[in-house]
Amino acid sequence: SVSFCVAHWTTTTGAMSGESNGHTNAASSVIVIKVGTSSLLKAADGCLHLSQLCALCETVSQLSRAGHRVVLVSSGAVGAGMIKMGITPGPVKPTLAKKQALAAIGQPHLMRYYEDIFNTLGVKCAQVLLTLENLSNRTQYGKAKNTFDELFEMGVVPVVNENDTVAVEELKFGDNDTLSAKVAALVEAKYLFLLTDVDGLYTANPASDPNAKKIDVVEDINALDVDVNSGAGSNVGTGGMVTKLTAARIACAAGCQTIICLASQQETAIVDAIAGKQVGTKFLAAKRSARGKKRWLLSVPVKGNVWVDEHGAKAVLSGMALMVVNCTKVQGNFGVQEGLVILDENGAELARGLANYTSSAIGDVLQHGDLRNEFEDDEPFVHSNNVIVTNVETLAKSFVLHQITTYGSVGDLDSDNDSDAGGAA
Repeated sequence: SVSFCVAHWTTTTGAMSGESNGHTNAASSVIVIKVGTSSLLKAADGCLHLSQLCALCETVSQLSRAGHRVVLVSSGAVGAGMIKMGITPGPVKPTLAKKQALAAIGQPHLMRYYEDIFNTLGVKCAQVLLTLENLSNRTQYGKAKNTFDELFEMGVVPVVNENDTVAVEELKFGDNDTLSAKVAALVEAKYLFLLTDVDGLYTANPASDPNAKKIDVVEDINALDVDVNSGAGSNVGTGGMVTKLTAARIACAAGCQTIICLASQQETAIVDAIAGKQVGTKFLAAKRSARGKKRWLLSVPVKGNVWVDEHGAKAVLSGMALMVVNCTKVQGNFGVQEGLVILDENGAELARGLANYTSSAIGDVLQHGDLRNEFEDDEPFVHSNNVIVTNVETLAKSFVLHQITTYGSVGDLDSDNDSDAGGAA
């Protein structure tokens, strides 16, 4: 048992007030909290970071008893498996098969601690393992949503991780930042907290640039020019600040406010953010969030990109179909009704959708001729019902920031590296 490490913790913060019965009330919110491996494990000591793990569970239990519905997205299975097997991280990343085996070893080990700590706090938890395939299939997506709804109804805290053992490389989330954002969209969360080891997004790497400044609020992710070079990497996983910005884009389009903040300060940071105080870096949610099928589109795996001209960009942002003749370039290998990202002429992401034509069909015409010679002007490449705008309109797009550099530190043990320090160039 690990109950000895749990300390009694109370708060009088207004955001935490509510019925202390684990059930929802009228003022409740759905909150998704994502914690990475570096926040859960002491790599140097080869053990779990029990004090931080217990503090996290206490925060979750307090939120739950206050009437909020909380989902905990937890990394750490691969790292816990390495600790369990006495494996020291080396300079070379393990193969996918070895990571899957380590995840199978580490996941029950990690869940045992969650179960013991939550049980001591009087909270019931459940393990939910997902793959990208689960959420990209609309039927399975609906089943997963029903499961979360029932768990909330029973006052149970879902502890979510990727089902690494059965996930194939082409259908992996890639990092738990992305997983947490898609779960936030699935459960219609109001808040997504990405707990990490830096206190927010910076204009440069604060470890090497004394002029780096923290960004408090982001209202336009495209103004950050973030989706370029990932500065992440570790010997067992992927991740970094770029993945958190990608996650924020998905969550914000679904109407979920996203906050990047310090894991070591989550006991006060989460409560303060819910109360409206400035914490970490806050990404404002869309004024009009995606619903129904369009919300599901955020969970469809992206197979490629399409660049569009000014007319195509205006049509997409207005909720209209993207016509074939407005496409200027394609990249990747996507088929009919597969996911793609729609970019403007400068490469800024506008939306995501399902293609009506294959990448090769459009690419071949673009390479050898004019699309207008092969397609009618009103031939849709992405139907209006199959497009979700990710260049979201927030309540006030007043924040503009250019030339941001992305950094991602290398972590020791991480199925999605949490050592982050900045934005992207």
